[in-house]
Amino acid sequence: MSSTSAEPRPRVFDRQMVLVASVTVLGSLIVIFDTTIVHVAVPSLVRGFDTSLSTVQWVSTAYLLALACVVPLTRWANDRFGLKRSWIASMSMFLLGSLLCGLADSMPLLIAARVVQGLGGGMLLPTGQSILARHAGPARLARVMAIVGIPAMLGPLLGPILGGLILSSFSWRWIFIVNLPVGAVALALAAVVLRRGELGESRQIDVVGLCLLPPGLALLVYSITDFGSTTAVTAPVAVSGGLGVALLAGFAFHALRTDHPLLDLRLLKNRAFRAAGSSMFLYLAGTNAILFLIQLYYQFARGASALRSAVLVAPSALGAMLVLLVAGRLLERFGARAIVLSGLAMVALGVLPLVFVGPDTSELWLSAAWFVRGVGVGAAATTLTTASYLTLRSKDIPNASTLISINQYVSGALGTAVVAVLLQHQLDDVTQGRGLDALAELDSAALTELGAPLAHAFGTLSWLPVALTVLAVLPALRLPGRSDAVTRSTP
Repeated sequence: MSSTSAEPRPRVFDRQMVLVASVTVLGSLIVIFDTTIVHVAVPSLVRGFDTSLSTVQWVSTAYLLALACVVPLTRWANDRFGLKRSWIASMSMFLLGSLLCGLADSMPLLIAARVVQGLGGGMLLPTGQSILARHAGPARLARVMAIVGIPAMLGPLLGPILGGLILSSFSWRWIFIVNLPVGAVALALAAVVLRRGELGESRQIDVVGLCLLPPGLALLVYSITDFGSTTAVTAPVAVSGGLGVALLAGFAFHALRTDHPLLDLRLLKNRAFRAAGSSMFLYLAGTNAILFLIQLYYQFARGASALRSAVLVAPSALGAMLVLLVAGRLLERFGARAIVLSGLAMVALGVLPLVFVGPDTSELWLSAAWFVRGVGVGAAATTLTTASYLTLRSKDIPNASTLISINQYVSGALGTAVVAVLLQHQLDDVTQGRGLDALAELDSAALTELGAPLAHAFGTLSWLPVALTVLAVLPALRLPGRSDAVTRSTP
């Protein structure tokens, strides 16, 4: 036995690692929970402000646009102020936005408060991932980075349950106010636990990149979400989308020709990182599409309450959590490729039964399918996130975290928007061309009469997330396998 193999492996979760992971996971969960809880609260907001569904959608759109604007600044902020200061400042602004949301007494004020939330929340996820990855180090990376997958998976699964519980007993304001005590605990822990961290290279911000990337990303996200709301390629959609793509193309041209760009796109030359990102984009687009559909199916086609519809999808969270217990060990033993491919297969199999749903399909059968999907989500999402970091140098982690977050936001917005447009067209005959706005205004008796055509519409569109999941298999084939030598350079 060589001296190398005789060396004891470092303990994966020592006390400090547990504390650091607790801080970063709390920060990630609070942001993702807030996004999914708002989706459940949409009917309550429509009634509470006596407004239309399309207007309320701006509560989510404004948040996404703010996220898109601030995420590209993460790498520069982390280098300039350090990981700890950046994380604490971001959490503080997010909590301020949460407080303003809870106090808002008009829709414009609520939308403005959501912008403040988004400006704070945008940096929390990538900065938290950088903190966790750097603290773990190469030897513990595979197992520890599985932690990063917890918020991304459990947020969309548990968020609707938490939202349903809150809305069943309290007003919509509490979906924002509940962030305050959780965030306060996270801030207190961060102040004590996190090290100041290393500052990056002290350099001026890339002004050209700042003028191209954040507005380009915001315009692209706006065009996607507006397309989902209007269900047509209107002039604002075409202009904002075209301008956004042009600005992003300009940034790509600039970033590849400057020494210190706002976001270094050269990282995409890394095969494993590029494969994981491509697979993640397709998988997350499908995930957001099916989460959008399943909530509407239960609440409109089945007449379930927000809480009941959330409970019916809870088995997915259970399946994901079971896999999380062993995800790191499985990755080390079998390699990223095998785990991701197995996970994507189970996700597709879990969604496939939804293609055949009717207004009276067994809830037990659907919950069983959702459990299978959850097991697949636990395997695929965690491993894709971890595989993104495995072959990177330590100094590339902040840049990678920013690229991963942008990937998540854009793919999520695109998946939801496309399925919303297709659903609007599917419902035209049922609602006399008024789509989802009409459904939000119908009483339970009217919805019962429309149960069959609504179920058919939702079932037909479930083919989209199945297809996207299958397509995610193609780039996943290029992920590192068990026999691949995964190397990680020092800073």
